[in-house]
Amino acid sequence: MGAVEPMARIVEVATARLVRKLHTPFVTALRRTSEVVSVAVRLTDADGRVGFGEGPQVWRVTGESLASIEACALGPLADVLLGWDPGTEPASYAADALARAVVGNGGARSASETAVLDLLAQGAQLPLVRFVGATTLSVATDVTIAAQGDFGDGVDASQFGQVKIKVGLDPADVDRVIRISQQSPGRPVRIDANQAWDLETASTSIEALLAAGVTLEFVEQPLPAWELAGHAELRRRWGVPIVLDESVFTIHDLHRAIAADSGDIVNIKLAKCGGIHAGLAIAHEATEAGLGLMVGSMMESELGVSAAAALAATISPDAVHDLDAAWWSIDTTDTGSPYRAGRFVLDPSPGSTHAAGRVIPDTLAWSRRAQGQ
Repeated sequence: MGAVEPMARIVEVATARLVRKLHTPFVTALRRTSEVVSVAVRLTDADGRVGFGEGPQVWRVTGESLASIEACALGPLADVLLGWDPGTEPASYAADALARAVVGNGGARSASETAVLDLLAQGAQLPLVRFVGATTLSVATDVTIAAQGDFGDGVDASQFGQVKIKVGLDPADVDRVIRISQQSPGRPVRIDANQAWDLETASTSIEALLAAGVTLEFVEQPLPAWELAGHAELRRRWGVPIVLDESVFTIHDLHRAIAADSGDIVNIKLAKCGGIHAGLAIAHEATEAGLGLMVGSMMESELGVSAAAALAATISPDAVHDLDAAWWSIDTTDTGSPYRAGRFVLDPSPGSTHAAGRVIPDTLAWSRRAQGQ
């Protein structure tokens, strides 16, 4: 990571709730939502510089709520950060200290760590993506077709070169995937069941799709997170790449998945693993084990997705990632949108505060904790 100029100690931690309406309902086997609901974390140093991060509420995946993210960020994580001078320690210090402060709470930790990295990147006069080690300012992303949805559904998603189809709610999923595949002949499709299938449902669905001539780039998390042996069996039966998402939160989860030979690709998400440094560690060990990498996001705003895109650009710049979350809450005619020609394009400004500027209104209500409180 980049060198940092002398910086001032952190004197305030603040949180605020972000709610942004989606232009189209987002539906998976785990949930249905019409809005982004998350917590922005803001750090302020003694010189008045500010850094931002975002932690999403995802009850059915991480178990975190708005209230728990706020309590964690303003409580034990603030205990770690208030009074600390970010210029006195390696960039990894914050991630390690935040991980020691709490168990789990990946979204709160990621938001707090991202805010620290934002400050450090500003100090280095680098965009966050460059500060964490990437050499590119953009990454390719797929676009999701919601469960029970169809291609388009009134929204122009034509700028994206790859689609990921959510399945697991409808017995007619196979027919729907075949129909969507036929609308884009020759293009492989991705499907994601979000743990909704059992082994036999997954097996018969994959068999039917292959028999119909559908080219499956991968099948993501077809079985419950704990079903590592079942995922390994699907790989053995059909030879279709399996992506592990909910099965891998931490590096310890990754070790168990590797031992079980249960996946081909790991979907790394900051709200699961706890931040960019943890994501880098998971990516390193996954690569050493011969696994592919993909970076995803929860239903987050551009602020959270920018941090995920910085990780994606660092660990696997040539992959097609799963970073369309902010697109669902962005006016698709917005010429300032970071989504361009199927890529998420990061701003070259120092830090990542430019993303906060696009999603955080001046009227947002902040809860604050200052040094000494």
